[in-house]
Amino acid sequence: MILTVLMIVSGYFVEPQVPTTLVYPPFGHCMGIYRAGTEQLSMLLGGLVRFDNPQGLACVKLEDWDDPGSADDDELAVYGVNSGSGNIIYNANMYTLGLYGGNGSGPDELMLPHGIAADPSGLVLVADTGNRRVVILSRSGSRLVPEGVLHGDFQEPWDVALDGAGGIYVTDRAGGRLYIYSSLSDTIPEIIEIDSPTGVDAVCGERWFHNEEEFIIVITDDASSIIKLVQGEILAEADLTDCNGSVFNYPAIDFWGNVWVTDSISCCVHKFTDGIDYICSFGSEGSGDREFDSPNGLAIWKRYGQVFIGEREGARYFWIGADLIDVNIEPTGRGLQIDGIITEFALVDAMIYDEEGEPVFRLAEGRYPPGDWSVEWAGITARGVQVPGGDYSIEMVIQPVYSSKGYFSKTFTEDFTMDTQYIEH
Repeated sequence: MILTVLMIVSGYFVEPQVPTTLVYPPFGHCMGIYRAGTEQLSMLLGGLVRFDNPQGLACVKLEDWDDPGSADDDELAVYGVNSGSGNIIYNANMYTLGLYGGNGSGPDELMLPHGIAADPSGLVLVADTGNRRVVILSRSGSRLVPEGVLHGDFQEPWDVALDGAGGIYVTDRAGGRLYIYSSLSDTIPEIIEIDSPTGVDAVCGERWFHNEEEFIIVITDDASSIIKLVQGEILAEADLTDCNGSVFNYPAIDFWGNVWVTDSISCCVHKFTDGIDYICSFGSEGSGDREFDSPNGLAIWKRYGQVFIGEREGARYFWIGADLIDVNIEPTGRGLQIDGIITEFALVDAMIYDEEGEPVFRLAEGRYPPGDWSVEWAGITARGVQVPGGDYSIEMVIQPVYSSKGYFSKTFTEDFTMDTQYIEH
């Protein structure tokens, strides 16, 4: 005698249409201000500059702002490149903005700059593309002060990155090179030939990283490919067809090694694993909460998963959340199988309940990595007894394992009917 189960899915998921790969910080962390635009810029800088071709972003916890044991650990210095005006816009303190530069070739001027990087000591590096140089700046209180330029024969320096060990990475798009410096004083950098490299990020000796892995992420092939370099060798790569994207702009690596990259044409952010396997895309074109207007610059503070995304006329502030997407439920003959994609390392608790709301079987409980996720229920109770026919429901709760943990969780529910039939053979 064989037991066959007919399953009828009759319910729906709660809020599956609201994407939560990125979430807004709680009110207490940002006072409800998670988007800055032209009005805020004009108010804080008195109309001195307007957004004009925003490019790279950098964020960092300054040593001068760090007060161990206090509640200020999420307060970051954020630097944004305003390429059209040749300026760096940054928060001079937690209440006012600062402005550095202006179009020109002088020691305190910039011409069509693109990428930017910063470290906790107050060091700031800018890819001063139009002047074919990488400018070294230092933070002096609320001011940025020019300290010279990085040694290098650049043709079109596009982006710059700093790792946790003081290493410096510069992409030269027209020169087809990635320069790797061991320090600011290094005059003989390692050079890797790469086709039209633009965006770059790297990890090495990071304080806030989940392991001791070292690798470099580079946007290449006329902004159509992402490559992962380890000791000069390409270990993984992806292109626009993998994410149905239009262009790759700036990349950023998070605490778990996941790779995020902006797409200013598709108006979204694409997310990949540390092996450059595509996970998901977040956002679409528009002005709503989860929509973007030509997103470009991107920066992530690894410790708490704070994410800053620059747009045509402003910037957004998010925390890394977690989501379960592309969910599919299918009968298996005796029970059912659930498949989906988890967008971030997440804690998942999935339970089957009967029509009285009593728990029947726990499908999943624990931490799962981003990527494909699948669980199966054999139609039995926790004691291994076949359940009778009737109405049941699935409840799945998902929350990230860091950053927004404790502030955010997402619950999915679905109703279904089990109709058991015995068929003799």
